[in-house]
Amino acid sequence: MLNSKILKALVAIAIIAGGIYVIVIDEPATPTGDINSIQPLPEQDAP
Repeated sequence: MLNSKILKALVAIAIIAGGIYVIVIDEPATPTGDINSIQPLPEQDAP
């Protein structure tokens, strides 16, 4: 019974620490290029 509670506590701590790591450390990449320009898709060869 005691081992089960310790295991649940460790899993909860790992999940919370992982969530904090993703929120604080992970920085989103800034977009590159001109996002206001619309370019047509290149033509595709017929199959």
